[in-house]
Amino acid sequence: MTIGILNLLKPPGMTSHDVVSRVRRKTGIKRVGHAGTLDPEAAGVLPVCVGSATRLIQYLDHRKKIYRAEMQLGVETTTQDLTGEILRTTEYTPDLELIINTLNNFIGEYDQTPPMYSSVKKNGKKLYELAREGKEVERKVKSRFIYSINPVSFNNKKALFDVVCSEGTYIRTLCHDAGKIMGCGATMSFLLRKESCGLSLEHSQTLEEFEDAKDWTVYCLLPDMPLKHLPAITIDQKQSHRVQNGNPISLNDAKFLQKVKDSNTKEELYYRLYLDNLFVGIGIVKESESLVKFAMKFNSEELK
Repeated sequence: MTIGILNLLKPPGMTSHDVVSRVRRKTGIKRVGHAGTLDPEAAGVLPVCVGSATRLIQYLDHRKKIYRAEMQLGVETTTQDLTGEILRTTEYTPDLELIINTLNNFIGEYDQTPPMYSSVKKNGKKLYELAREGKEVERKVKSRFIYSINPVSFNNKKALFDVVCSEGTYIRTLCHDAGKIMGCGATMSFLLRKESCGLSLEHSQTLEEFEDAKDWTVYCLLPDMPLKHLPAITIDQKQSHRVQNGNPISLNDAKFLQKVKDSNTKEELYYRLYLDNLFVGIGIVKESESLVKFAMKFNSEELK
């Protein structure tokens, strides 16, 4: 099988697209994509989909990300991390209690303004392109969610903490905002993504391990492995023919392999579909109906 998902450890100093390019070179497959950009200076889990598995990116569990971050106190930069120009420094250092209380106050709904040095677009142009031209524009505030923040250590004006957050949260902006509240200024000095799309750092492979492997497919996860957040149903051959031809089948006639609590909360509900224990695609059910249709499917050649 030459489709699947890789759990790669992106090193700092490399873009997410650089990782994709190296996977293409190793596999000889052009159709490769990543799920969730990491800043060049950040390290950590980067899910990479190979072959037709790229069509699964939108169905992966993007709801939560887990990071370990280091916040350097007493300095503000243009980029909100150490790659930018220093704007301000202060000698004042808040005590540990204030640092912890400030970070804890971010738990829950969090209105965040994207940084100028980001890939967010404004009138068709990326913000970092405008920033490099010396321009600063008004940005739309985004609603994010912080599930938890756990301090790890504090030493020499540097606070290390773990954070579980929603998709799209800028951790460097979180550090910047915390510094503003404490009055000392702060910037992000280190970022490691520990979990993304259900893939963890503990089970990731370095690029060197991947590229040195004689058979790279040993690191390739089955395409349905990171989809455990979706319930699973199995269909028989007759039902499969109906669905393959674009005809819906009744959800009541399908056999549930796995039910997942709170997995679907939108009007369109998604399911993993199996035929004879073989994952064949993603089914979709509209909330107002009880009919299953293919949202995306693999053909038999792709699954060989």
